[in-house]
Order: sequence, then structure tokens, then C-alpha cells
Amino acid sequence: MSIFKPLIRFADFRGRSDRSELLQFLMLSLTLLLSVAYLWGMGWGLADGLRGAPPRSPAPVAQYLGLLLLLPALSLSIRRLHDIDRSGWWLLLNLVPGGIAVLIVFLLQDGGVGDNRFGPPQPTAQAGGATASA
Repeated sequence: MSIFKPLIRFADFRGRSDRSELLQFLMLSLTLLLSVAYLWGMGWGLADGLRGAPPRSPAPVAQYLGLLLLLPALSLSIRRLHDIDRSGWWLLLNLVPGGIAVLIVFLLQDGGVGDNRFGPPQPTAQAGGATASA
């Protein structure tokens, strides 16, 4: 599975996504955010240090990157909820105090084995490069 699959399917709210796709996307997002913050700090910190100005915060760049990753994260979360046979409307639990804990448990649950109302499970790669439905 490609680590960039959630970015390729950024506006696909139908179907299902497995837990490994979610975890790979979280690792990619974290790596991108930390890399951008580090490079911003190094670049502007050096430039500001040479001018004698206080260093700038990487917050604006991290916010833009967060906005860029918002739609892929939303679609992946909905597909992940579909994998455990729940509607995407469960994401509204983010608006309830303590609801994010329930969502984390939902998103980290193992997906259904067979078909559900949202479609067949996502194909998984087998040893030898062939794909088959799990």
C-alpha cells in the first residue's frame, strides 16, 4: 500500500480504508509537520539571527500545512468509520466534550472481515505482490 494513498483519494468519501492506511497517513502528516517546522526554524532562525531580530514562530506554515491536510484527513476518517460499519456522521462527536476519545477508539478498531453496507473490504497486498480481498 502506498503511503500517499490518502492524498490520492483526498476527496473520496465512499468505500472503506483499513487501519494501516490511517496510521500511515498520521505518520506522514506528523513527519511533514515536523520537517516543515524544523526547516522553517532553521531558515528563518538563521536569517533573523544574522539581522539581530527575535526568531519567528513556525505556526503560520504549520497552519497552512494543516489546512492542506484537512480534507484528506476528513475523507480518510469517514472511510475508516465505514470500515467498522459506522456512518461518517459519527465524526460529529468531535463537538461533544470527551467525544474525541470515543472516536479514537472507533478509528483504531479492527475493520470488518466481510462486506458491509459501505462496500467490500479494501484489498490487501499478499506476499509475492498479488492482491486479494481479505
